[in-house]
Formats: sequence, structure tokens, C-alpha cells
Amino acid sequence: MNFETSKEPVSVTSENGDALVPGTEARAAADKEAKATGKPVTIRHAVTDKVLATVKPPKAKVVKKAAAKKKTKPAKKATAAPAKKKKAAATKRDSDKPSGMPAELVKLALRASGVTPAQLNEHSKWKGAPWKWFFSNPKKTGVADRFGYKLKVERDGRAVTYFLTAK
Repeated sequence: MNFETSKEPVSVTSENGDALVPGTEARAAADKEAKATGKPVTIRHAVTDKVLATVKPPKAKVVKKAAAKKKTKPAKKATAAPAKKKKAAATKRDSDKPSGMPAELVKLALRASGVTPAQLNEHSKWKGAPWKWFFSNPKKTGVADRFGYKLKVERDGRAVTYFLTAK
């Protein structure tokens, strides 16, 4: 059935419900409803309920979203000042001495007897931490690397002890 040339009623179905309209007016009614709701509208045969056509809303809203995204990108570029603040905060953190839990662990490692992984686990509650990496690593992000300490690792069989000394 070509509903667009027939005056027989067809059902225009959307989220808001169904409406019976003449076939010649169905496409216009479906377009109007799709624009209003922003959702697809189905045109069905009034008796058999067979889908005759589906009218989708116009894609103009997608263009608006793309334009909105373009508007947000310059705003991100304009917020370069907070990024500088983050760098300033990062330089404060990279001061002469560690702070917080790393400071306490450094104090333990600075002792003459050094510190074992078991003592570090007990004191910090960081179970299974890679302690050698925590103190010194190739990325130079370890506590000894960042704060000017020298790491000495002593092994006696399976027992490991970490010693830190000031450079």
C-alpha cells in the first residue's frame, strides 16, 4: 500500500501515543511529531499494524552538538592558568624533604640498622609494595632519587635491608 497517495487512515505512532490520519497527511504529521519529540515516529497500517515507514527527527541537533563541542574547546585553551597552578603545586611537593607517609618511611631507612620490607609493610599498611622501586628506580621517581638520598641494599640470603644516606 502506498499510503502517501491513499486517503485511507494510517496510524502515526510516537512516544506520545497513536493518531489516525489520512495517508496523504501522514508524512507531514510524522515529521512534525519527530521534530517536536526528537524521537523516531512510525507510520503503520491502521488494520494490519504493518510498519509502512519510519520518520526520524532531523539531524540539525547533531550539528548543534558539534558546534557546542567546538565552543568548549576554546574554553579549555583559555583555562591555561589553572594548569600553571598545578605545576606550581607539583614543585611545592618536590621540595627538599618528603612529607606524609614517605617521610616516615625515609626516617626508618635512615636509621643505622636500616629497614626491612616486613618493617615497611607493618608501618605503612601498604602490603606487597615494591619497596626497592619506592626508594629508587630507573625513572628517577623514587624517594631517594627525588630528595637526594643514596640507597644501599644489603642482602643476606633472602633477607633484604634498605639503607638511605644523605648524599
